[in-house]
Amino acid sequence: MLPATYAPASKAIIVKEGIVMKYGYGWEKLHTAVHSLAASQTQKERLVNALVFNLTHITPENDLPEPMHEDFKNFISEMTSVEPKSDEGSYQATVNTLDQIGVDRAIAKIIGFYDTVCRYSEPF
Repeated sequence: MLPATYAPASKAIIVKEGIVMKYGYGWEKLHTAVHSLAASQTQKERLVNALVFNLTHITPENDLPEPMHEDFKNFISEMTSVEPKSDEGSYQATVNTLDQIGVDRAIAKIIGFYDTVCRYSEPF
């Protein structure tokens, strides 16, 4: 049986009952991003946290199913499209420019990514 986690290339692969979850790291980061979106801050703060602390660590080629690669890259590119001012990062700068519809769409996109990676994952 494999250990609970192991880290090739410094990224953990989720293992449960001896089954390696192929997209485990991507699933983990999207899962925690969804939890960030359900926190008690404002929607924009939650969105920034999901991006900064979770999605930014995903490498699509390693962590997500191939059909998701381009869509995920395009989303991250969109979410970093505004030049930051002073000490804010590009995620914060971009999210600050979004209206409510833009925030809702970004949140729905993250939930959609999570749903997709779950569908590609082996059931436990």
